[in-house]
Amino acid sequence: MKRTAGIICLCAISCFACGYLSISRRDDARAMQLDQSKRKAVYNASVIMGRVSSTGGAPHATMVLAYPLSFSENTLIDYVILDRPGPFMLYVPEGRYHVYSFTDVNGDRVFNEGEVSGSYSAGAGGRPADIAVGEGSVTDDILITAIPSRRGTVTFPRKVRIRDDAMIPHQPGNGDIARIYDEKFCPANADIGWWSPTLFMKVFGARIYITRAFDSGKIPVLFIHGAQGSPQNWAYFLFRLDKTGFQPWFYYYPSGIRLSLASRLLYEALLDLKKKYGFKTICIVAHSMGGLITRDLLTSYDLRKQDITVKLYITLASPWTGFESADRALQLPSKKLPIWYDVASTSAFINQTLQARLPSSVSYYLFYGRGDSVAQGKALDERAYSGAKGKIGFDVDHNTILSDRKVFSQFRAILTRELGR
Repeated sequence: MKRTAGIICLCAISCFACGYLSISRRDDARAMQLDQSKRKAVYNASVIMGRVSSTGGAPHATMVLAYPLSFSENTLIDYVILDRPGPFMLYVPEGRYHVYSFTDVNGDRVFNEGEVSGSYSAGAGGRPADIAVGEGSVTDDILITAIPSRRGTVTFPRKVRIRDDAMIPHQPGNGDIARIYDEKFCPANADIGWWSPTLFMKVFGARIYITRAFDSGKIPVLFIHGAQGSPQNWAYFLFRLDKTGFQPWFYYYPSGIRLSLASRLLYEALLDLKKKYGFKTICIVAHSMGGLITRDLLTSYDLRKQDITVKLYITLASPWTGFESADRALQLPSKKLPIWYDVASTSAFINQTLQARLPSSVSYYLFYGRGDSVAQGKALDERAYSGAKGKIGFDVDHNTILSDRKVFSQFRAILTRELGR
């Protein structure tokens, strides 16, 4: 038994080391500002999001690129590729940008400076307009009209050649239908979301997925995963959820980003689906770190003003007071993931989130595992459950809380009682 335990420990250390070494310069949050002396971007912390529309004709693969104005990069990397004109999400450092669309009309899977089909323009003159983003901010409603037939009429400031690599999926849209065992939700991609959030954002963004076409007669149940997680963590709940009265939704995001940014992107995703489907009531269920994100969502944004009622909110095994290990990691002169600043026990994010009161209209229940060696006593901070209608413990650990019969039975009973279905 001792030898087996040692092998498991070594494997865990090896995996951590590989992930740690893979942290890129754009994901290293040691430098929280632009290096003005070298004028280079050092840390992705903000999001530019919007939509590309096309003037007509057959849809073509489209690239959206953020061109930096306040710093220089030898290689342009702040871009995403879409199957066709539609919504986009760019994860970028703090700074100023021009945003362009490129259209691959000839189908050679290469975008170059002669294929610019549009740019974000604030005025009638059509010239690119500056977009300024601050650390942790989200700039939305960036609309670009792509006119493929007029390629070359918008001047791009330098030569560029970016290949549409068939191995990298095009960024999906919010509200896309996907099966829970879709490859995009696999554990390897979930790990990338933790260690390489920039790569994850380029490929997937931060989106809500649904498993079937929207049904106005069913209440959405939105599941939020935790660190290094994905919708697949919720398989046990998904297959047992009563589909006659409820429809499962899943928020898939890179768990290595700042929690306030993950919360804001979730808010934007909900507003987008509100516009599409007009739903009014929703239930939110969050595991582990997802509880911190959703509590910030409910205390920072008034969803009722958007005609969205969160009637039921349940958290499972959430580490409300953070981790001392993150405190120690932040003291070292080494690479630092953005998330570590928010899960430290001294985190300003956690303190602000727990001090804020949940809306009185939300029925909140806190689930925790008595054998949880990850969250341990952190799952029972009195600030977190002071407004809860129920604080329920189970003989499970941090992960088995998502696949335990008694946990789901209690969840189903609360769901039926609170939502009347």
